[in-house]
Amino acid sequence: MGAWVYFGSAVVILGIELIVFRVIVGRDYSRFGRLTPLSIFLQYVAIVVWACFGWMNIPNGWPDVYVGPVQAIIGWALFGGGWLITLAGILVLGIRRSHGLQVDVLRRSRMYGATRNPQAVAFLTAMIGYLVLWPSWPNVGVLILIVILAHLMILAEEEHLSAVFGDDYERYRMRVPRYVRVRRASSAE
Repeated sequence: MGAWVYFGSAVVILGIELIVFRVIVGRDYSRFGRLTPLSIFLQYVAIVVWACFGWMNIPNGWPDVYVGPVQAIIGWALFGGGWLITLAGILVLGIRRSHGLQVDVLRRSRMYGATRNPQAVAFLTAMIGYLVLWPSWPNVGVLILIVILAHLMILAEEEHLSAVFGDDYERYRMRVPRYVRVRRASSAE
């Protein structure tokens, strides 16, 4: 029964995320040109729900998992570094812009020259570090939900930026990857 509850909860959370990030946030961007306090609040509720997802579905709490020193160093480096870069991205972009309240300048320099979504990439890096530190199947499920949540949020933001900045954003989009650039190894012929 535990697995059915776990997967059922995941489906419900994905449904909530879909409504919040594709319907409500998209509507606010198209109607008002920014997020409303309600949509910001609902985004945080969706984030808190998935953050609690693992704990909601484990009847006896998190199992004790011990990782070796190398794994701990890698995990803490990813987790701490990801959080630091996430916060740096918020500071570079600005609090109001990070919350969708002010869309007046298209940032293309610094970290926004390497990826269009440095905050999301860094946050996902932190969550991978969390998974390295506390490896478990429920945490894998949480990471999958985080990836889906972030992608839905980014799609809504990109549609809005395209509407606001038009061709300027399209040129930026063609030059800078959404997440990370993957370079293919060249074959020696």
